[in-house]
Amino acid sequence: MQSSAFDELDIAIVDAVRSAPRVSWRNLAPVLGVDAATVGRRWSRMHSEGVAWVTVHPAGSATPSCALVEITCTPGRSSKVADVLAADVEAATVKLTSGARDMMVLAQAPSLDTLSDYLLNRLECVPGVTNIRSHIVTRSALEASRWREGALNPEQRQRLRTGSKSRPDQAGALQETDQKIIRALNIDGRMSFERIAEHVGLSPVAVRRRLTRLEEAGLIVFRCDTSRHISGYTIAAVYFGSLDVHDLEEVEGQIRTVPGVRACTLVAGPHNVIIDAWLRSAAETHDLERRMRQVLPALRIQDRSVVLRTVKLLGRVLDAEGRSVRSVPLLPENCVT
Repeated sequence: MQSSAFDELDIAIVDAVRSAPRVSWRNLAPVLGVDAATVGRRWSRMHSEGVAWVTVHPAGSATPSCALVEITCTPGRSSKVADVLAADVEAATVKLTSGARDMMVLAQAPSLDTLSDYLLNRLECVPGVTNIRSHIVTRSALEASRWREGALNPEQRQRLRTGSKSRPDQAGALQETDQKIIRALNIDGRMSFERIAEHVGLSPVAVRRRLTRLEEAGLIVFRCDTSRHISGYTIAAVYFGSLDVHDLEEVEGQIRTVPGVRACTLVAGPHNVIIDAWLRSAAETHDLERRMRQVLPALRIQDRSVVLRTVKLLGRVLDAEGRSVRSVPLLPENCVT
């Protein structure tokens, strides 16, 4: 597939959608200083070419049990294994990597029991898999949904901030209708209320009300992702590190200040900190490691891998160029959390 050329306005539109994933083009246009038709036309082009998209995932008390899994494969089989796993609902993200592992998978399931079943009775039995090492996620110190390209100025970011305040629901749970809404939004996170209503069998007004409740309760998070055709960050890397348990809280406040760090996950495993980064070149891998140590002197990076190809990204199957080609729901059907 041939991609169009993208300019600074396209990047600004993407960054604006990252800040306000369901903002109307009418409200976004004056922030960017263009007309709504131009914004809508450019986003439609990027979305149809698979280089920018919005999705949603459960969060807060509805967050599924997750594990970051290192997989080693029989020589020559890693791409085939990745394609097989990309079809699994439980395998939210699948990356082919360099270094001590052939693949990294973000596995998720409604409970630790169902996650364990997937790890033990599915992953270990896939032909071509020779070894798996799983790291159970304890919490996210920095979510990828917070990633920004830096294309907007402070005034523009301020204008895009929503006025509603979230009220985290510690006892909240997803009902079956909520799950249907999320499954629809996995296809297109900017899907209209009318189209969502067709998927779930409710009125658009009822869909809007439920979606507002889910957002305000912190039970879902929207995020905008792109292929490398939009971003200047052409290299992805994964760092495996360790911190003393007394320093873990510090990582949440400090790691987000390091340019290039896209996500930071705290895990129970041989390493307790796993960091995802976007870089402009492979030469930056050690530069970023040095910056992380400057910000967090207690952080000990013990291993690192460059991502050779992202096969699936949070429910989106990607082609060899990183463009979205189809979606796989993040929630199995009839799964109540």
